[in-house]
Amino acid sequence: MPKAITLSTDYSGDVTVIPNIFFDEYLPRANGEFLKIYLYLLRWLPAKDCSLTLGGIADTFCMTENDVIRSLRYWEKEGLLNLTCDGSGNITAIRINAIQFHTTADGQSPASSPACTSPVPAAGVNPLSSADSRKNYSMQELQRFTDGGNGEQLIFIIQQYLGHPLSPTDLNTVYYFYDGLGFSTDLIEYLFEYCVSNGHTHMRYIEKVALSWADQHITTVDEARTRSEAHQRACFAVLKAFGLGGRMPTSGEVEYVNKWTHTYGFSLELVLEACRRTMMAVHTPSFEYTDKILSNWKSLNAFTMTEVLAADKARSAQKTGPSSRPSVRTPRPSSNKFHNFKQRSYDYEALEKKLSQKIQTASGDTQ
Repeated sequence: MPKAITLSTDYSGDVTVIPNIFFDEYLPRANGEFLKIYLYLLRWLPAKDCSLTLGGIADTFCMTENDVIRSLRYWEKEGLLNLTCDGSGNITAIRINAIQFHTTADGQSPASSPACTSPVPAAGVNPLSSADSRKNYSMQELQRFTDGGNGEQLIFIIQQYLGHPLSPTDLNTVYYFYDGLGFSTDLIEYLFEYCVSNGHTHMRYIEKVALSWADQHITTVDEARTRSEAHQRACFAVLKAFGLGGRMPTSGEVEYVNKWTHTYGFSLELVLEACRRTMMAVHTPSFEYTDKILSNWKSLNAFTMTEVLAADKARSAQKTGPSSRPSVRTPRPSSNKFHNFKQRSYDYEALEKKLSQKIQTASGDTQ
Protein backbone atom coordinates (compact mmCIF):
# COMPACT_ATOMS: atom_id res chain seq x y z
CA MET A 1 0.00 0.00 0.00
CA PRO A 2 1.47 3.40 -0.98
CA LYS A 3 2.65 5.50 1.93
CA ALA A 4 0.57 8.62 2.55
CA ILE A 5 2.28 12.02 2.54
CA THR A 6 1.20 14.55 5.16
CA LEU A 7 0.85 18.16 4.03
CA SER A 8 1.26 21.28 6.18
CA THR A 9 1.86 24.99 5.61
CA ASP A 10 2.49 28.43 7.05
CA TYR A 11 -0.74 29.71 5.46
CA SER A 12 -4.05 29.81 7.29
CA GLY A 13 -7.71 30.09 6.31
CA ASP A 14 -9.96 28.19 3.94
CA VAL A 15 -8.54 29.85 0.83
CA THR A 16 -5.88 29.18 -1.78
CA VAL A 17 -3.33 31.94 -1.32
CA ILE A 18 -0.89 32.82 -4.08
CA PRO A 19 1.11 35.98 -3.33
CA ASN A 20 1.95 38.34 -6.17
CA ILE A 21 5.67 37.63 -5.78
CA PHE A 22 4.98 34.12 -7.06
CA PHE A 23 3.74 35.56 -10.37
CA ASP A 24 6.64 38.03 -10.52
CA GLU A 25 9.55 35.77 -9.60
CA TYR A 26 8.63 32.09 -9.93
CA LEU A 27 5.93 31.73 -12.59
CA PRO A 28 8.06 32.87 -15.58
CA ARG A 29 10.75 30.23 -14.92
CA ALA A 30 8.64 27.16 -14.12
CA ASN A 31 7.24 24.86 -16.79
CA GLY A 32 3.58 23.93 -16.95
CA GLU A 33 3.91 20.49 -15.36
CA PHE A 34 5.73 21.88 -12.33
CA LEU A 35 3.08 24.60 -11.95
CA LYS A 36 0.30 22.02 -11.95
CA ILE A 37 1.83 20.13 -9.04
CA TYR A 38 2.48 23.26 -6.96
CA LEU A 39 -1.01 24.69 -7.49
CA TYR A 40 -2.52 21.27 -6.73
CA LEU A 41 -0.72 21.21 -3.39
CA LEU A 42 -1.95 24.72 -2.59
CA ARG A 43 -5.50 23.66 -3.44
CA TRP A 44 -5.49 20.88 -0.86
CA LEU A 45 -3.84 22.81 1.95
CA PRO A 46 -7.12 24.09 3.50
CA ALA A 47 -8.46 20.52 3.74
CA LYS A 48 -8.23 19.04 7.22
CA ASP A 49 -6.24 15.83 7.60
CA CYS A 50 -5.15 16.06 3.97
CA SER A 51 -3.30 12.88 2.97
CA LEU A 52 -1.75 12.47 -0.48
CA THR A 53 0.29 9.82 -2.28
CA LEU A 54 2.73 10.22 -5.14
CA GLY A 55 0.71 7.69 -7.11
CA GLY A 56 -2.53 9.58 -6.50
CA ILE A 57 -1.01 12.88 -7.66
CA ALA A 58 0.53 11.17 -10.71
CA ASP A 59 -2.82 9.61 -11.67
CA THR A 60 -4.58 12.97 -11.37
CA PHE A 61 -2.32 14.57 -13.96
CA CYS A 62 -1.52 11.48 -16.06
CA MET A 63 2.15 11.66 -15.03
CA THR A 64 4.60 9.15 -13.66
CA GLU A 65 5.63 9.24 -10.01
CA ASN A 66 9.12 10.28 -11.12
CA ASP A 67 7.57 13.30 -12.88
CA VAL A 68 5.88 14.29 -9.62
CA ILE A 69 9.14 13.85 -7.68
CA ARG A 70 11.01 16.03 -10.18
CA SER A 71 8.36 18.73 -9.74
CA LEU A 72 8.60 18.58 -5.95
CA ARG A 73 12.37 18.73 -6.09
CA TYR A 74 12.18 21.78 -8.38
CA TRP A 75 9.96 23.68 -5.95
CA GLU A 76 12.10 22.63 -3.00
CA LYS A 77 15.14 24.01 -4.75
CA GLU A 78 13.22 27.25 -5.36
CA GLY A 79 12.62 27.39 -1.61
CA LEU A 80 8.81 27.18 -1.78
CA LEU A 81 8.55 23.85 0.01
CA ASN A 82 10.51 21.37 2.13
CA LEU A 83 10.44 17.60 1.74
CA THR A 84 10.86 15.09 4.55
CA CYS A 85 12.00 11.56 3.72
CA ASP A 86 12.26 8.26 5.54
CA GLY A 87 15.40 6.13 5.73
CA SER A 88 14.72 4.67 2.28
CA GLY A 89 14.48 8.06 0.61
CA ASN A 90 10.67 7.97 0.25
CA ILE A 91 8.92 11.31 0.63
CA THR A 92 6.75 11.26 3.77
CA ALA A 93 5.88 14.93 4.29
CA ILE A 94 5.71 18.20 2.36
CA ARG A 95 5.75 21.60 4.00
CA ILE A 96 4.66 24.58 1.88
CA ASN A 97 6.62 27.69 2.80
CA ALA A 98 5.20 31.19 2.70
CA ILE A 99 6.72 33.06 -0.24
CA GLN A 100 8.93 35.85 0.98
CA PHE A 101 12.46 37.22 0.82
CA HIS A 102 14.47 35.10 3.20
CA THR A 103 15.92 37.91 5.30
CA THR A 104 15.80 38.06 9.09
CA ALA A 105 16.08 41.09 11.33
CA ASP A 106 19.86 40.67 11.61
CA GLY A 107 20.22 40.36 7.85
CA GLN A 108 20.97 36.66 7.88
CA SER A 109 19.28 33.94 5.89
CA PRO A 110 17.45 31.24 7.89
CA ALA A 111 18.88 27.74 7.59
CA SER A 112 17.07 25.49 5.19
CA SER A 113 15.68 22.14 6.26
CA PRO A 114 17.62 18.98 5.37
CA ALA A 115 16.51 17.70 1.99
CA CYS A 116 15.96 14.09 1.06
CA THR A 117 17.89 12.42 -1.72
CA SER A 118 16.14 12.44 -5.05
CA PRO A 119 15.76 8.99 -6.65
CA VAL A 120 15.81 10.53 -10.11
CA PRO A 121 19.14 12.34 -10.65
CA ALA A 122 19.83 13.81 -14.06
CA ALA A 123 21.90 11.73 -16.36
CA GLY A 124 25.57 12.41 -16.00
CA VAL A 125 25.11 15.05 -13.32
CA ASN A 126 24.97 14.71 -9.56
CA PRO A 127 24.02 18.24 -8.45
CA LEU A 128 22.01 17.41 -5.35
CA SER A 129 24.91 16.99 -2.95
CA SER A 130 26.02 20.55 -3.66
CA ALA A 131 22.73 22.24 -4.56
CA ASP A 132 20.83 21.09 -1.48
CA SER A 133 23.31 22.85 0.79
CA ARG A 134 22.93 26.17 -1.05
CA LYS A 135 21.68 28.94 1.21
CA ASN A 136 19.32 31.74 0.32
CA TYR A 137 21.50 34.80 0.72
CA SER A 138 20.19 37.92 2.40
CA MET A 139 19.52 41.08 0.41
CA GLN A 140 22.38 42.75 2.30
CA GLU A 141 24.83 40.05 1.15
CA LEU A 142 23.66 40.31 -2.45
CA GLN A 143 23.83 44.09 -2.32
CA ARG A 144 27.43 44.04 -1.07
CA PHE A 145 28.33 41.68 -3.93
CA THR A 146 26.68 43.76 -6.66
CA ASP A 147 28.02 47.05 -5.27
CA GLY A 148 31.59 45.79 -5.46
CA GLY A 149 33.63 46.59 -8.56
CA ASN A 150 34.10 43.02 -9.83
CA GLY A 151 30.59 41.92 -8.82
CA GLU A 152 28.90 44.89 -10.45
CA GLN A 153 30.81 44.37 -13.71
CA LEU A 154 30.08 40.61 -13.64
CA ILE A 155 26.32 41.14 -13.26
CA PHE A 156 26.36 43.62 -16.15
CA ILE A 157 28.17 41.12 -18.41
CA ILE A 158 25.83 38.26 -17.45
CA GLN A 159 22.77 40.37 -18.22
CA GLN A 160 24.26 41.18 -21.62
CA TYR A 161 24.74 37.46 -22.30
CA LEU A 162 21.22 36.53 -21.19
CA GLY A 163 19.53 39.56 -22.73
CA HIS A 164 17.47 40.41 -19.64
CA PRO A 165 17.95 41.69 -16.06
CA LEU A 166 18.61 39.13 -13.34
CA SER A 167 15.81 38.35 -10.93
CA PRO A 168 16.58 38.11 -7.17
CA THR A 169 16.62 34.32 -7.49
CA ASP A 170 19.03 34.48 -10.45
CA LEU A 171 21.27 36.85 -8.51
CA ASN A 172 21.20 34.46 -5.56
CA THR A 173 22.37 31.65 -7.86
CA VAL A 174 25.20 33.74 -9.34
CA TYR A 175 26.41 34.68 -5.87
CA TYR A 176 26.25 30.98 -4.92
CA PHE A 177 28.72 30.26 -7.75
CA TYR A 178 31.04 32.86 -6.20
CA ASP A 179 30.54 32.20 -2.49
CA GLY A 180 29.38 28.57 -2.34
CA LEU A 181 31.38 26.97 -5.17
CA GLY A 182 34.36 29.29 -4.85
CA PHE A 183 34.37 30.31 -8.52
CA SER A 184 36.26 33.43 -9.49
CA THR A 185 34.39 36.17 -11.33
CA ASP A 186 36.39 35.29 -14.47
CA LEU A 187 35.30 31.66 -14.24
CA ILE A 188 31.65 32.67 -13.70
CA GLU A 189 31.84 34.97 -16.73
CA TYR A 190 33.23 32.13 -18.86
CA LEU A 191 30.52 29.80 -17.50
CA PHE A 192 27.79 32.04 -18.91
CA GLU A 193 29.73 32.64 -22.13
CA TYR A 194 30.10 28.88 -22.66
CA CYS A 195 26.45 28.04 -21.92
CA VAL A 196 24.95 30.89 -23.95
CA SER A 197 27.23 30.21 -26.93
CA ASN A 198 25.83 26.67 -26.98
CA GLY A 199 22.24 27.92 -26.94
CA HIS A 200 21.49 27.42 -23.22
CA THR A 201 20.24 30.49 -21.35
CA HIS A 202 18.12 28.88 -18.63
CA MET A 203 19.61 29.36 -15.18
CA ARG A 204 18.83 25.78 -14.18
CA TYR A 205 20.99 24.43 -17.01
CA ILE A 206 23.80 26.88 -16.24
CA GLU A 207 23.75 25.81 -12.61
CA LYS A 208 24.02 22.13 -13.60
CA VAL A 209 27.12 22.94 -15.66
CA ALA A 210 28.61 24.90 -12.74
CA LEU A 211 28.02 22.01 -10.34
CA SER A 212 29.56 19.60 -12.84
CA TRP A 213 32.67 21.80 -13.02
CA ALA A 214 32.80 21.95 -9.23
CA ASP A 215 32.61 18.13 -9.05
CA GLN A 216 35.58 17.99 -11.45
CA HIS A 217 37.51 20.51 -9.28
CA ILE A 218 37.72 23.04 -12.10
CA THR A 219 38.93 26.35 -10.67
CA THR A 220 40.32 28.33 -13.62
CA VAL A 221 39.08 29.47 -17.01
CA ASP A 222 41.84 27.48 -18.76
CA GLU A 223 40.76 24.27 -17.02
CA ALA A 224 37.12 24.91 -17.90
CA ARG A 225 37.96 25.72 -21.51
CA THR A 226 40.09 22.58 -21.89
CA ARG A 227 37.38 20.41 -20.37
CA SER A 228 34.63 22.04 -22.42
CA GLU A 229 36.54 21.67 -25.69
CA ALA A 230 37.25 17.99 -24.97
CA HIS A 231 33.60 17.40 -24.11
CA GLN A 232 32.46 19.16 -27.28
CA ARG A 233 34.81 17.04 -29.39
CA ALA A 234 33.39 13.91 -27.76
CA CYS A 235 29.81 15.03 -28.45
CA PHE A 236 30.49 15.77 -32.11
CA ALA A 237 32.42 12.50 -32.51
CA VAL A 238 29.42 10.56 -31.16
CA LEU A 239 27.05 12.38 -33.51
CA LYS A 240 29.35 11.61 -36.43
CA ALA A 241 29.49 7.92 -35.45
CA PHE A 242 25.69 7.88 -35.48
CA GLY A 243 25.56 9.65 -38.86
CA LEU A 244 24.10 12.76 -37.24
CA GLY A 245 26.86 15.21 -38.12
CA GLY A 246 26.17 18.76 -39.19
CA ARG A 247 24.11 19.80 -36.16
CA MET A 248 24.55 20.73 -32.51
CA PRO A 249 23.93 18.02 -29.88
CA THR A 250 20.77 18.34 -27.82
CA SER A 251 20.93 18.76 -24.04
CA GLY A 252 19.86 15.13 -23.56
CA GLU A 253 22.61 13.89 -25.89
CA VAL A 254 25.18 16.04 -24.09
CA GLU A 255 24.12 14.51 -20.77
CA TYR A 256 24.54 10.99 -22.16
CA VAL A 257 28.07 11.76 -23.40
CA ASN A 258 28.91 13.36 -20.06
CA LYS A 259 27.60 10.25 -18.30
CA TRP A 260 29.71 7.91 -20.44
CA THR A 261 32.96 9.88 -20.26
CA HIS A 262 32.73 11.48 -16.80
CA THR A 263 30.42 9.35 -14.64
CA TYR A 264 31.29 5.95 -16.15
CA GLY A 265 34.88 6.95 -16.95
CA PHE A 266 35.13 5.48 -20.46
CA SER A 267 37.61 6.72 -23.05
CA LEU A 268 36.29 8.24 -26.25
CA GLU A 269 37.64 5.17 -28.09
CA LEU A 270 35.33 2.82 -26.19
CA VAL A 271 32.37 5.19 -26.43
CA LEU A 272 32.73 5.24 -30.21
CA GLU A 273 33.08 1.43 -30.24
CA ALA A 274 29.77 1.20 -28.37
CA CYS A 275 28.22 3.55 -30.94
CA ARG A 276 29.57 1.35 -33.77
CA ARG A 277 28.08 -1.75 -32.19
CA THR A 278 24.78 0.05 -31.75
CA MET A 279 24.61 0.79 -35.47
CA MET A 280 25.56 -2.81 -36.30
CA ALA A 281 22.86 -4.19 -33.99
CA VAL A 282 19.87 -1.89 -34.49
CA HIS A 283 20.93 0.02 -37.66
CA THR A 284 19.74 3.35 -36.24
CA PRO A 285 21.18 5.92 -33.83
CA SER A 286 20.15 5.04 -30.28
CA PHE A 287 21.71 6.70 -27.25
CA GLU A 288 19.66 4.38 -25.03
CA TYR A 289 21.06 1.24 -26.67
CA THR A 290 24.62 2.58 -26.47
CA ASP A 291 24.06 3.38 -22.81
CA LYS A 292 23.06 -0.27 -22.21
CA ILE A 293 26.24 -1.48 -23.90
CA LEU A 294 28.43 0.81 -21.82
CA SER A 295 26.53 0.01 -18.61
CA ASN A 296 27.19 -3.68 -19.28
CA TRP A 297 30.90 -3.06 -19.87
CA LYS A 298 31.05 -1.05 -16.66
CA SER A 299 29.44 -3.92 -14.72
CA LEU A 300 32.06 -6.26 -16.21
CA ASN A 301 34.83 -3.79 -15.27
CA ALA A 302 35.86 -3.64 -18.92
CA PHE A 303 37.41 -0.22 -19.51
CA THR A 304 39.90 -1.01 -22.29
CA MET A 305 39.46 -2.52 -25.74
CA THR A 306 41.43 -5.59 -24.63
CA GLU A 307 39.07 -6.13 -21.69
CA VAL A 308 36.02 -5.62 -23.91
CA LEU A 309 37.26 -8.19 -26.45
CA ALA A 310 37.99 -10.62 -23.62
CA ALA A 311 34.42 -10.15 -22.39
CA ASP A 312 33.17 -10.80 -25.95
CA LYS A 313 35.20 -14.01 -26.10
CA ALA A 314 33.91 -15.21 -22.72
CA ARG A 315 30.34 -14.46 -23.73
CA SER A 316 30.76 -16.26 -27.05
CA ALA A 317 32.20 -19.32 -25.28
CA GLN A 318 29.30 -19.33 -22.86
CA LYS A 319 26.83 -19.24 -25.75
CA THR A 320 28.46 -22.25 -27.42
CA GLY A 321 28.80 -24.33 -24.24
CA PRO A 322 27.36 -27.88 -23.99
CA SER A 323 24.32 -26.64 -22.08
CA SER A 324 23.49 -24.06 -24.72
CA ARG A 325 20.50 -24.89 -26.87
CA PRO A 326 19.93 -22.76 -29.94
CA SER A 327 16.47 -21.29 -30.10
CA VAL A 328 15.06 -21.55 -33.63
CA ARG A 329 11.88 -19.68 -34.35
CA THR A 330 9.51 -21.82 -36.42
CA PRO A 331 7.17 -19.77 -38.60
CA ARG A 332 3.46 -20.37 -38.21
CA PRO A 333 1.73 -21.43 -41.47
CA SER A 334 -0.17 -18.59 -43.05
CA SER A 335 -3.42 -18.82 -45.00
CA ASN A 336 -2.47 -15.72 -46.98
CA LYS A 337 -1.76 -16.82 -50.56
CA PHE A 338 1.05 -14.30 -50.83
CA HIS A 339 2.82 -16.08 -47.96
CA ASN A 340 2.55 -19.61 -49.42
CA PHE A 341 6.26 -20.05 -49.83
CA LYS A 342 9.00 -21.33 -47.59
CA GLN A 343 9.80 -18.51 -45.16
CA ARG A 344 13.11 -17.96 -43.49
CA SER A 345 13.70 -18.86 -39.88
CA TYR A 346 16.32 -17.04 -37.81
CA ASP A 347 18.49 -18.37 -35.03
CA TYR A 348 18.95 -15.11 -33.12
CA GLU A 349 21.51 -16.52 -30.72
CA ALA A 350 23.55 -17.78 -33.68
CA LEU A 351 23.34 -14.32 -35.28
CA GLU A 352 24.50 -12.74 -32.05
CA LYS A 353 27.38 -15.19 -31.85
CA LYS A 354 28.28 -14.46 -35.48
CA LEU A 355 28.33 -10.72 -34.78
CA SER A 356 30.59 -11.27 -31.77
CA GLN A 357 32.95 -13.44 -33.83
CA LYS A 358 32.97 -10.86 -36.61
CA ILE A 359 33.99 -8.17 -34.14
CA GLN A 360 36.75 -10.39 -32.73
CA THR A 361 38.04 -11.22 -36.24
CA ALA A 362 38.05 -7.56 -37.25
CA SER A 363 39.94 -6.60 -34.11
CA GLY A 364 42.47 -9.40 -34.74
CA ASP A 365 43.15 -8.17 -38.28
CA THR A 366 43.91 -4.68 -37.05
CA GLN A 367 46.38 -5.82 -34.44
